[in-house]
Amino acid sequence: MQPLVELYIQEKDSKTIIERVKDAMINTVNYTKIGQQESKKQQITGKLIDLSLMDEDNLCVFDIDIHKDKSIEEIDKIRQNLIYSLPPNVVLVKIAHGGLHIYCNRNFYLLPSNRNVKVAVTDSFDIDVFVQMTKYKIENGQETKEIVQNRVVAPNTAIRETKNNQRITLKYEAVNDWGNTSHLASLREILDKWNIDIEMSYNDYAQQQHDRIYGVQINDDGAIEQMNDELAQSCIDGLKNLEIHNYPQPINMEVPLLSIFCGLYGISNESIGAEGIRNIRQFNKLSVNAEKNYG
Repeated sequence: MQPLVELYIQEKDSKTIIERVKDAMINTVNYTKIGQQESKKQQITGKLIDLSLMDEDNLCVFDIDIHKDKSIEEIDKIRQNLIYSLPPNVVLVKIAHGGLHIYCNRNFYLLPSNRNVKVAVTDSFDIDVFVQMTKYKIENGQETKEIVQNRVVAPNTAIRETKNNQRITLKYEAVNDWGNTSHLASLREILDKWNIDIEMSYNDYAQQQHDRIYGVQINDDGAIEQMNDELAQSCIDGLKNLEIHNYPQPINMEVPLLSIFCGLYGISNESIGAEGIRNIRQFNKLSVNAEKNYG
């Protein structure tokens, strides 16, 4: 029997891009990148994909902006060279000024934010990476209930700009079969080919998730509410004889490494927290992937 996580990933991966983004599409109007407002009659000239409106967080889009001081011939050559460097089964969109959108799967690659700008900068182009790492806005270091906009321009969209006192129309055009492609290559495959590593450490990611969810807990008196040392020590003493996984199967009562780290980062007593970190490996069984991320 295949692990549940593996089956879940396969089921998601088998969907085409259009199936994955169909509920996250927003009309653009009047040759801009502005989304259509309800009750207003406006000319629809394209679509946006809001990654935050998707029911999964695996789709990833590279945005490669080729510098506009290049000639059209140079831009075309740079774009083609980038395409040649990619693994198979990516989806490609030529963007307005000749750059490139590359669609792939994140596959659990840990990025610090939804919009990772200029992860690589060259003399010819800049690379951004857009994903759904969090759906909700962060205020004062803590998640709110408000969904954050996280939009990418979809193919078959037109925009207009003024150049040399003339209005010109620019298009986002699919290079290959944008809508019907499934089983995309992974973000890691692409970054490895370019020798780029932007992944967060597992510890940093766990701390970030803890801070987003819990922030600072305060009681009715306005004082910070913290776990007392006795309760914290009891939790640490119970951290034994567990089977710890990166991506656990709930049906097997397996324990996620991320949840343990999040709990440990909530302990204010540093010595007790450090004991908990040591106990993870000393008194428990870690899967191969969990051992790797434990560091």
